[in-house]
Amino acid sequence: MPKTRSARPANRPSRRHEILEAATELLSGQPPDEIAVSDIAAHCGMTPAAFYYHFASKDEILDEIVAAFAAEWELQVDQALASITTADDIATAVEGLLMWIDEHERASRVYFVTSIGATTTSEAVRRKTRNELARRAAKVFKKTAAREDKVRQAISGLGLVTLLEIAARSRLEMDATYRTLGPVGFRTATGQLAEALL
Repeated sequence: MPKTRSARPANRPSRRHEILEAATELLSGQPPDEIAVSDIAAHCGMTPAAFYYHFASKDEILDEIVAAFAAEWELQVDQALASITTADDIATAVEGLLMWIDEHERASRVYFVTSIGATTTSEAVRRKTRNELARRAAKVFKKTAAREDKVRQAISGLGLVTLLEIAARSRLEMDATYRTLGPVGFRTATGQLAEALL
């Protein structure tokens, strides 16, 4: 009887998740233009051909990482905004968001630091997320400072989102301000700045 080659399973498990994790790890330490598809493939123990089975390009995987983080970031900021009922709650909400960034450092570094300007798609996602969060934050400022006019509320909403982005970059890059204040002092100072937006 002739020997038959064993057939591959019809539905091989996807390795997309592995590739995304490997790319996130690499991209959290270097900008995308310093990383090749072969680096990502090697990092998760596969060939570039296997990478291309799952993703068309490095830009596609970067855009997917940014979009996934943006969705999660939006959710976290929404939950923090929902917890704000008085001006005193703003600092606590901001400190909680900065702690969440600490817990999700790699993906946060890709989103807030290394992928800035890398693709037009990622920039569009970031811009859309920023604008949506600023709109939602303005609604919170409307409730907590009802006496303020709509322009002030909109500016405060955008100011809060911008403050969060700047604070995230400062923390993730471990810049001089972050190193001087330390983790607790930095979160406290950022919370105080957020309170001043009212």
